[in-house]
Amino acid sequence: MSTRLTWLPGVLRAAGLKVAEQPGWVDRGADMGDIVGVICHHTGTPRDGNMPTLKMLTDGVVQASGKLLPGPLAQLGLGRDGTYYVVAAGRCNHAGKGEWKGFTTGNTNFIGIEAENRGSPADPWPQVQLDAYRRGVAAILKHVDARADYCCAHREYALPKGRKNDPHSLDMDDFRAKVAALMAGTGVVTNPVVPAVDAAQRPTLKRGDKGEAVRIVQRAVGVSDDGNFGPGTEAAVRAFQRTHDLVPDGIIGPKSWLVIPDADKAPKVFTAPAAAPRPALTRLAWGAKVSPAFRDKVVSICADLGVAPDDLMACMAFESGGSFAPDKRNAAGSGAVGLIQFMPSTAISLQTTSAELAAMTAEDQLDYVRKYFAPYRGRLHNLGDLYMAILWPRGVGKPDEYALFVQSDGESRAYLQNRGLDIDKDGVVTRGEACAKIKAKLVEGQKPENLFVAA
Repeated sequence: MSTRLTWLPGVLRAAGLKVAEQPGWVDRGADMGDIVGVICHHTGTPRDGNMPTLKMLTDGVVQASGKLLPGPLAQLGLGRDGTYYVVAAGRCNHAGKGEWKGFTTGNTNFIGIEAENRGSPADPWPQVQLDAYRRGVAAILKHVDARADYCCAHREYALPKGRKNDPHSLDMDDFRAKVAALMAGTGVVTNPVVPAVDAAQRPTLKRGDKGEAVRIVQRAVGVSDDGNFGPGTEAAVRAFQRTHDLVPDGIIGPKSWLVIPDADKAPKVFTAPAAAPRPALTRLAWGAKVSPAFRDKVVSICADLGVAPDDLMACMAFESGGSFAPDKRNAAGSGAVGLIQFMPSTAISLQTTSAELAAMTAEDQLDYVRKYFAPYRGRLHNLGDLYMAILWPRGVGKPDEYALFVQSDGESRAYLQNRGLDIDKDGVVTRGEACAKIKAKLVEGQKPENLFVAA
């Protein structure tokens, strides 16, 4: 199973940070290895604005030698206003030659954060950006179960020494100490989490939100009231906040609502009524092989994801060799384990370990199946998409003829690991070939001895 950093936005948002996901970020960059730490950078580009280097981080840059350093150049960009821009879920060209804590594979094992800054003392770091820098690093390291000393400056990692100077002027010992305090719950947060609603039940609004409340804000800040909270609205909100001596974070929260004309007309947010109970399960492929509690949890997971329970059961049957055993080990020795063959690095990204997963009951391990698939919610439209999310996430949404693994290209190792899926033995594993065995597993799961049918 491949390793993608699809958890990044959720981890940052859970830390109360502003996050903007860039189009195509989930599929951008080659697969990662185990994540052990974070390398901090500055962009070093002489431009004003919040995140003018975003396109370069995505597409790459022509170096002084005239050669193109292809993008993506970092998993995350950090704007001057403290917004994290998620650029890639895969490997990025941010580290170069270097070493930190014995690791020399920076691009493979470290997440890169490029903070927007000209790269000189003439461009002092805004407090809101520094605060977000530390909080984001702390959230990531805590998520991957790494210590604060596994955060380093690019200048500390890079070899030969003196090759890099970023991020400029930051005392990294002090930076790491503040990160460690945040991870321990004792750090100072200068820009705390904004509540979801204010005392009058008006919603907190930020980029990406839509609706009548956004129109009220847009009229107040002097932009077209189209109801879409886009970058133009965010810039106008920041300017509006500055004129009212508020933190210019571009978010309409409790303090900003107090100075918005017609705020009393904003739609209120109330607790939604309880969802109607799901109809009783009557049939489930492979359901005869698992417990009633397992079946119920599968139905709940699939309702959240918008996928068919039969499809998820077929995927788990295939991955676990029909055993549905939480301690099922990969026969090839990859270290993968369990219902969907969690790789060790994936287990860490889900805040657990392979050993802990193997020691769980199958029912408890389903909670981690839910967490694994959560970032793909809304993108899984059929059995093939569900299986691609496990095997090779870049194949999600692709047609059957899409080539997953090719014997002769740079991913020939991946081909060798999956050549059993190459049905016609032509040196190419297509999505259609890979999904053929899953489809067969679904059919097998509907045989009388495997099918659960309610009495």
